[in-house]
Amino acid sequence: MPRPRGRFDSEKFEKTGGAPERNPAPREAALPKELDVAGLPDGEWIARGVYRMERRFRYGSAYGRNVLTPPGESGAALKLWGGSERPVFLDTETTGLSGGTGTYAFLIGLGICAEDCLRVVQLFLAGPAWERSWLEAVENELPHGCGLVTYNGRAFDLPLLLTRYTLARSVPSWRYAPHMDLLMLARHFYRGRLESCSLSSMEKNVLGLRRSGEDVPGSQIPWMYTRFLRDSDASPLRGVFYHNTLDIVSLAVLQRRIAAMASGDCDCAADMVRAGDLWLAKGFEERARETWRAALGFTRDRHAALLRLAETERAAGNYRAAYGYYKESLATERRPVRTLETMAKIEEHRFRRPADALAHAREALRWLERHRIFKDKNWEADRASLLHRIERLERKTARVPGERQGEILSGGEEI
Repeated sequence: MPRPRGRFDSEKFEKTGGAPERNPAPREAALPKELDVAGLPDGEWIARGVYRMERRFRYGSAYGRNVLTPPGESGAALKLWGGSERPVFLDTETTGLSGGTGTYAFLIGLGICAEDCLRVVQLFLAGPAWERSWLEAVENELPHGCGLVTYNGRAFDLPLLLTRYTLARSVPSWRYAPHMDLLMLARHFYRGRLESCSLSSMEKNVLGLRRSGEDVPGSQIPWMYTRFLRDSDASPLRGVFYHNTLDIVSLAVLQRRIAAMASGDCDCAADMVRAGDLWLAKGFEERARETWRAALGFTRDRHAALLRLAETERAAGNYRAAYGYYKESLATERRPVRTLETMAKIEEHRFRRPADALAHAREALRWLERHRIFKDKNWEADRASLLHRIERLERKTARVPGERQGEILSGGEEI
């Protein structure tokens, strides 16, 4: 016989996160009232324990070295990566940085697109007993058909929120909505070029933004909220609200910047190369080649673009074009061994020019021996490979001294 179910106590469930309590939950009369909370910014209580704030940022406003523009266009440009024409920028502040069922969000910022501005709506949770009302308020704020944009939301914000909805026996409307995590794209463009790809690093190094002294470090936020739960004084949390607001606006501006780079509006060849890589990863090879060719218009850092063009043309069987890109890349090659060896392979097997192949293989060996790295296994392997190739080419050129050269086996023209 099934065990009878008792009445579900939502406040108790939300306060404990679904875990059994050692002490009973306080009675309603023992819970602090909204009016007992001091120091909150302008806003309103929209439900017991849920405080709503809103700020508006006009399009066209300067933001560091950038301008805030309607995010719908840039969101649509990044549709392949989860972008949306109706983006909502989402960021949470939580009671811990490690996640898990014991961690919950006490503040959520939502950047919602309006006709002439970006509306930043913040919902503050005055205590865990009212989490169900807070989750419902989040649902009510999200426009129908929107897509979410976060920074590390795939790994942190959204899984945490989904856990809280699950514990509240609810399914959020955004569960299967489009989602773009800008951290993934920021890492694609800036990993290895910046010390960190954190949002604060993006603001400083990419967007040109400097936050005021009112901001608080993210690592201090959980402790500050714990103190609020003890004394009901929200004044110290004003820096947290400011921090969260700027995170939201930064996401909107960063989305525009990344969309511009993905579309080929770049300041340097390195950005263009990575933009091409982005398209190639999605299967748009011709779009990638167009982007890499555009990178050749810059005077510096063209080498990576030349090699990518050479490799894609070679893979497509366009050996003449590939050879031309390899040859051009030698002028800026720091370690030309691989390029020289590849040119030798093309000359031997595709152009039937073993003498030229031998010359390039010998040149690669000379460079390698001038730049010897002792106890380097790769160096030894490269040298052995070149010696083997040179030996074979020497036999071939000696055996057929009058061999016709210049033919391309792939059917292309002579080079």
